[in-house]
Amino acid sequence: MAADSANRSRWRGTLRAACLVASLFCTAAWAQGSDPGDYPTIAGINSRLAVWIAAQLHLMFAAFVLAVPMFAVFIEFLGWRAEKTDRVAARRHDWLAHEMASLLPVAYSLTAITGALLGFLLFTAYPKFMHHLTGVFGPTFIVYPLFFVAETLCLYFWYYGWHRWQGDKKWFHLLLGLALNVFGTIVMFIADAWATYMMTPAGVTEQGALVSLYDAVWNPGWMPLNIHRLVANVTFGALLCSAYAAYRLLLSDDARERALYDWMGYTGNLIALFTMLFLPFAGYYFGFELFAFSATYGVTLMGGVLSWLFIIQAIVIAVLFIGAAYYSWLGLLRIPGSEAQQRWSPVFNVLLIAGFAVWATPHTMAASIEESTGGFHPVLGALGVMAPKMIAVTLVLVVLYASYLLYRRAGRVPTVGWARTGTTVEWGLVGLMAVTIAALGIFGYFAPAHIRIKTSIWQIYVLIGGIAATFFLDQALLRGAKTVAAVRWGTMPRRGQYVLVLLAVVIVWLMGLMGYARSGARLNWHVFGIMEDTSPNAGLPSLGEAALVITLITAIFFALLAVAFAVAGMARGTDERALVELSPQGEPQ
Repeated sequence: MAADSANRSRWRGTLRAACLVASLFCTAAWAQGSDPGDYPTIAGINSRLAVWIAAQLHLMFAAFVLAVPMFAVFIEFLGWRAEKTDRVAARRHDWLAHEMASLLPVAYSLTAITGALLGFLLFTAYPKFMHHLTGVFGPTFIVYPLFFVAETLCLYFWYYGWHRWQGDKKWFHLLLGLALNVFGTIVMFIADAWATYMMTPAGVTEQGALVSLYDAVWNPGWMPLNIHRLVANVTFGALLCSAYAAYRLLLSDDARERALYDWMGYTGNLIALFTMLFLPFAGYYFGFELFAFSATYGVTLMGGVLSWLFIIQAIVIAVLFIGAAYYSWLGLLRIPGSEAQQRWSPVFNVLLIAGFAVWATPHTMAASIEESTGGFHPVLGALGVMAPKMIAVTLVLVVLYASYLLYRRAGRVPTVGWARTGTTVEWGLVGLMAVTIAALGIFGYFAPAHIRIKTSIWQIYVLIGGIAATFFLDQALLRGAKTVAAVRWGTMPRRGQYVLVLLAVVIVWLMGLMGYARSGARLNWHVFGIMEDTSPNAGLPSLGEAALVITLITAIFFALLAVAFAVAGMARGTDERALVELSPQGEPQ
């Protein structure tokens, strides 16, 4: 009955999406034959506000349905590999992958509905702009729905054929999941070309006439945004899956079920924590290309009307990082005898707060007479520039990684003969990584600008290289390690589940905030430097107005997501969980 209910919900969502798509094409045909101006309202609603809400909701659901299959397929693959050596672990991984995938069908329908609504609003409210975009990207408007249909078919065959293609046919099911991820990534890449063309247009004349479709697609901001969104989407999807696990755990009284959802929440947070290590650098890469395209972006974002937005962004990201770390530290309470690792939590917390305090420090609070003539506050002036911030955020990531290493070691004793030497070398490398990052940042602070940029890049290389070296060393150290205290899944304090829900709210709100920053950086341009927005709604909304709209979008998104969670809960199979048992350690360390 639950499965039938889910199917009916899915087909109703698909029917609604089809109706909206039909309306979209009718509106497109009408817009091409109408006055090519922009329209201030739609049925009395501010057109810019309507497009803003629809676009952000669509991006959030699109991020969710793109990211969840990525790690669901990976977890399913891990289970498939373990099938011959550890059938219990294989079933556990397969359960987790299927539980994550159960969130997708309804969310996918919501993605299609919000996308169709966005297209309807764009063609209705901004026909002149859409006429231009169609003239530049017309061929991609044909290719895009083809890949979208392919992604849709792969999703439904992959999810609803889960139990059909098991055993010897599992490889085919994994190939379907791989195809789903490939098609989904292509769909995102195509849409990113449209979005980045608006910011860094290429392949057109000064009047907007198409010269090269290839250059219009591969514009300066395209690949940086692709990378940034891939990393951010995985973080986004993982935290939402963790929130779902927390929601299910809080409602459950069954110890076995609580253990499984506790493990699911841990896995989602671990994926998010790992991808967050690289998220700031992906954002820097995108920002670097924007500033290289036009110095106006640098002034608007970092020194102009949007500069205070990045103070808010730093605080919100601090909540995200510290919250994820706090959940990991709480996880030590699941492991008896982990007191040695727990005592580092307060130290790490102080380091994280200090690092984010530096990261959030503005260059100047307000322009005084002295500051307007070149003078700056002795503290704000020193910490408000990029070099100290780069040191701070990179060292924050080192602290987060060190927290993960401590968690891996809790309850386990290495048995290799070189364990003492290897542990000394491992933590020596972590310390050397931190010292090198700080030294490069200090050197860059006093160096010319072109050297400072290079030292920032070297800091990233040191972080990535240090993480890679110590991770593989830790893997070798813990191979065959003796488990002296099993993880007691399901015993995480309730506040840990509340943290997971908070992190989901924070990442959604942050995604809305950065969407406002990316679009707002164009100011009153539809296509930067080529097509100006001359409608009555043109102009940049204030930061206060943006905060209210983003909060509204967040509330709407979670209301719709709650529907998806509820349907996923109805459609789950209780008989499947009876086959799943956690091993003593309970998760792949």
